[in-house]
Amino acid sequence: MIILFWCLLLIFGKFLRFKSDIDYSLLFDILFTAIFVGVAEELLFRVWLFEELKLFLSVNKALFIQSILFSVLHPYNYGESFTVNILIKIGLFLLGIYLNLLRINNYPNIFPSIAFHGGIVGYIFLAKSIFRVQGNYPYLIYGNQYDNFINPVSGLIGIFILFILNIYQIKTWKKFS
Repeated sequence: MIILFWCLLLIFGKFLRFKSDIDYSLLFDILFTAIFVGVAEELLFRVWLFEELKLFLSVNKALFIQSILFSVLHPYNYGESFTVNILIKIGLFLLGIYLNLLRINNYPNIFPSIAFHGGIVGYIFLAKSIFRVQGNYPYLIYGNQYDNFINPVSGLIGIFILFILNIYQIKTWKKFS
């Protein structure tokens, strides 16, 4: 719902236009990529890494470190400015915290985290196959352009939304043993 709202802002701001040549054969690729990335990264960061860190550190420190590693291990975008890359890393850090809090609050169920993560990845790939970015847009607000589409977690809107989602998850925090 949040990503749909973000996309509508871009459409009404006339920064996105629907493509006239939609390639529907990509839908399977989009679905596969969303599921694969969602499952793989959640199992790696939110299950294995977090559980290993928790053996030696407090839950808060393990949460913080796995979120930093989640952010840092995503590639640096050399084609963008330092400011844009910092926003990407902040967005990924907040996303890492949110996905782990979502897992903790639904423990032992990892599927909400997988669905949210896969949903973001799937949305980016689906949106770039049906939308075309129009000219200049306020990238600091909406996010940087990546492979002919805008990354929703790298702009101030996405960062603000992730910040609010984290506050909500912290307020509903469940004791994790």
